[in-house]
Amino acid sequence: IANQPDAIRKWLCRYERGAALQLAFEPTSTYHMALVKAALQRKIELYSINPRQIHHYRYSVGLRHKSDPHDAWLLARYLAHEAAALRPYQPQDERLQRLWALLKRRAKVVKARQQLQQSLMDVGVSCQAALTQLERLIKRMDRLIERLLDALELREDYQRCRTAPGIGPLTAAAMVAAYHRGVFASADAFVAYFGLDVRVRDSGRKRGRRKLTKHGDPEVRRLLFCGSHAARYDPCFAAYYQKQMDKGLCATAARVVLMRKQVRIVFALLSKKEIYRPMASGVA
Repeated sequence: IANQPDAIRKWLCRYERGAALQLAFEPTSTYHMALVKAALQRKIELYSINPRQIHHYRYSVGLRHKSDPHDAWLLARYLAHEAAALRPYQPQDERLQRLWALLKRRAKVVKARQQLQQSLMDVGVSCQAALTQLERLIKRMDRLIERLLDALELREDYQRCRTAPGIGPLTAAAMVAAYHRGVFASADAFVAYFGLDVRVRDSGRKRGRRKLTKHGDPEVRRLLFCGSHAARYDPCFAAYYQKQMDKGLCATAARVVLMRKQVRIVFALLSKKEIYRPMASGVA
């Protein structure tokens, strides 16, 4: 069927409302939302499948082709075999979805501004008018983010995040939005959500190189990495950072450890409804 709202609704109407039907989808930009909205209206169970998992699953089953019909078959096979290990999709507040989308779009605008500045720097072409418009757009998006935080009643959680070292306005908004997007069983799960968990590749006596999984949104990791630069000058974090350096880690790896610590602290603040207290955090 065509990935159009009318075609999807017509296809779903073939099944009774609340039928024992399971559907899997890949979250790609906003193209999946037509299916999600129509299926939720019919009370059909949905599963959101990470595109990266499907990418690797494709090769594991020996599928060489990549097309929409092949993707649909692959998703159906994955759901049939892995449904027991998957969590059904839970719809989110549309305002929370908009907040997350705004944060991602803002990052793209900032990147476009930087690219424009750098590309025209040496050719003698003035782009000040365009840069001014982009600055206004960024400020407008910042105001919308602030309003959405208030509308979602997340201002208190946002302020809690801001008390942690290295957590700026954008990072706090992103982490609050992420925290309320799902249910996290532990701080480890929250760390893994941002792709800061470590992938282990050991075999026999061989100890493979440890790497970050880098799942989740790369923009949040970028914000956290920038925030870790400021956090390492905090008195408590400075000692912790130096401890990692003394272990033989390079500066980048030590900052990644700080990022993980920041995420754990934010998770504790949000789950316990507390503000950051250096002596109670155990960072040092």
